[in-house]
Amino acid sequence: MSVAEKTMPPSSKGVSRAPLFIGVILIAGGLLLLGWLGWAILHSAGDGEAPYQYKKVAEGGVEKFPDLGLEAYEGMTIRKYELLAEEVQKDPLVEFYTGSKGDHAPVLLEWKNNLIEPVLTVSGDIKDLTKLARAIAEHVPSEAVVLGWWDTSRQLELLEGVNTLFDENLAQPLLIPGPWAKQQKAIENLEHEFWQVTDSSEAKVRQKRIAEALLADEATGASILRELAGGREAYVVVHWADAYKLGGMAPERFGIGYNDFPGSKQTHALIPRVKQWMEENGYETYLVQRQGEDTVRAYFLTDSAYKDTLIAKMLPFSTSQPTELEKLKLVAQYGGYWVYSLPPAPANDAG
Repeated sequence: MSVAEKTMPPSSKGVSRAPLFIGVILIAGGLLLLGWLGWAILHSAGDGEAPYQYKKVAEGGVEKFPDLGLEAYEGMTIRKYELLAEEVQKDPLVEFYTGSKGDHAPVLLEWKNNLIEPVLTVSGDIKDLTKLARAIAEHVPSEAVVLGWWDTSRQLELLEGVNTLFDENLAQPLLIPGPWAKQQKAIENLEHEFWQVTDSSEAKVRQKRIAEALLADEATGASILRELAGGREAYVVVHWADAYKLGGMAPERFGIGYNDFPGSKQTHALIPRVKQWMEENGYETYLVQRQGEDTVRAYFLTDSAYKDTLIAKMLPFSTSQPTELEKLKLVAQYGGYWVYSLPPAPANDAG
């Protein structure tokens, strides 16, 4: 395994990922200080309590947060928080925004991780999200259902009242760094309290079925999604972050890792280096996302068999052809979000 390689572990319990984390730092160059600081913070926590705290730093209507581009969504309360490990570092590890209406539970709008290591979750860009939400409100029939990961579903419901399968927080999977493994229970308790998780068994079953669909082959996955749609016209939304979270939820069935490639402000200039690294390390399927001003992150599948999963076929991995799917039809893309229509199965086609 290359020192720069980062993969989801078989389990979040009792697995130290420090050597891999240091490997990313050595390759990342300009991110060395931030990476080393993060490594120190992640190793600082004691047993029995969460190694971080949430601090609210701002609250107000959408007009108070013009950078989020939410002017069209009046009546929503926005809150900005910081994730802090104050005993070690005063600067926030993560900055994030939530939105809510009335006394409803908060909905995560954007999660800005200041560390190299993913912490707790990953999210899409809020500007891409609002483009997606407006397009769905304009082009998707109001009676249709939009199928997607639970957090994307809640965002779309909050912004545009879209019909989805989820109206509550699930806070899963939690991407807990290895050095925080001993605090897993405390972290789960903090997350459930903050996000007002209700532990709905029905919602968990629906999310499990979404995951099963994305892990299956195209025909089986489409069949599961039609079942979830319950006979309604359906559209499916996926994001590259869903693939990483799917790896956190089912690492034994969908291995995914990443490697950072710094050195150019132009993504295409780094593609030859990405391809060479993948070939040298035996990885066939990957996708590339810009990580910072001069760094791209390549997410790769650890086994070539995973390229045949529905999630891999729906996202722009190197072995995928999203426009050529047989059971779903690509209808739009908004940044990292890919939108498909789900035609009803032919009468003679069980898939």
